[in-house]
Amino acid sequence: MNTPKFDDPFEDRLSAALQHLFEGADPPELVRARIERRLGAKLRLPRALVVSGSIAAAAVAVVALAAGSGGGAHRQRVATGPGRAAPTTVEPDSGVVAGVGGGPSVTGGAAAVTTAPPANGVAASRHTTTTTHGVDARATTATTTAFAPVPGPHITEFPLPNQGFAEGNPDDIAAGPDGNLWYAEQFGGRVGRISTSGSVTEFPDGTANAGAIGMVAGQDGNMWFGEWVNGGGSAIGRITPAGAVTEFAVPTPNSAVQEVGRGSDGNVWFTEDAGKVGRVTSAGVITEYPLPGSPMLGYITGGPDGNVWFTATDGPANSARIDRITPSGTLLPSIALPGSWLGGITTGPDGNVWFTDHGNGRVGRITPSGSVTEFAAGGAGPLGITAGPDGNLWFTDDYTNSVGRITPAGAAAEFPVPMKGRLERITTGPDGNVWFTDGGAGEIGRVDLR
Repeated sequence: MNTPKFDDPFEDRLSAALQHLFEGADPPELVRARIERRLGAKLRLPRALVVSGSIAAAAVAVVALAAGSGGGAHRQRVATGPGRAAPTTVEPDSGVVAGVGGGPSVTGGAAAVTTAPPANGVAASRHTTTTTHGVDARATTATTTAFAPVPGPHITEFPLPNQGFAEGNPDDIAAGPDGNLWYAEQFGGRVGRISTSGSVTEFPDGTANAGAIGMVAGQDGNMWFGEWVNGGGSAIGRITPAGAVTEFAVPTPNSAVQEVGRGSDGNVWFTEDAGKVGRVTSAGVITEYPLPGSPMLGYITGGPDGNVWFTATDGPANSARIDRITPSGTLLPSIALPGSWLGGITTGPDGNVWFTDHGNGRVGRITPSGSVTEFAAGGAGPLGITAGPDGNLWFTDDYTNSVGRITPAGAAAEFPVPMKGRLERITTGPDGNVWFTDGGAGEIGRVDLR
């Protein structure tokens, strides 16, 4: 496997191109703040982001990454005991806390915007299928690849009320206990609900000038998400099926919440750019666990072993790893993935943990004991991943604008999405289909498996 190489002139040109983008496009304040935060971290990108040597393409990619895949200028170094993170706990004030960034707290109903779905969808017609031997423990092994035609599933896309990258940019999506799907908008300051037939309702996410990121169903029957507020504050938001929002401020300043997930203990867990992983109870009690060093944390999921698994990058792009923490806060040994640029992570139908290696075009499988096998994904940039209703794993590929499927044995196929945008996250819906977000086009997509 080839490890991406980097150099300072490339970073300088990238920064200059982004500055030109700022001056020419005049992006909204929250968009600008997110990108500046990424540049402050001396972001290093895989060369795969530069298409045909185009620095502009890399700039566009950074705009996409700035929204929520980890990284930031603030780094907080902490000291911890062996294998145990010293927690910080904050209690909610009667279930409601002060709004992030000095604004008011938000509880109660929100004015919603509703749209009806279009009448038809577009079927995908192109596909790529790859079957390959896994690469165990990242050793160099011979692989065999065979290509065969497979029928493409029907893909339906539903436009959102606010389209365009800087206006809405739907990020994460998750099935709700109410039979609908819920999604977070990174730049629009909204949380959306979409029915399985495509009817959309959107609610303000709480604090003004905030971006929502991450989405997960809680054990309390509500949906939970993260908020990144211009100025550096962060919160964990809770929204009821009726649209009532409550925010719980994250104690650490400039924490920059990255993702949320649900642990086997029934609590919601989240990652921070400040190098901490946090837990929030249904009542809003937040406990943070600092990690040694200054890692950039990313995606998070409940694992098959009862622990919480999450992705981390410690400085350079070739020091990626997956970390685990017990529900009681004990940090377990890391699983090193050198040379990777990690995307999503989820528990698969086979009892293993699966992840995407976005920078190397691979999907990986980790057993609960830590054995790693990686498979070619059939495309260029797998990102979000979820366990599908058909016993396979499904993922998005934002480089090829495709939705992919990989079996537990490693046979992969990709199916192009009709609308050209930038695919983000993916989940299984309550209707037995697979749903995904298209941040570039401002749409929600459905892969019709039933």
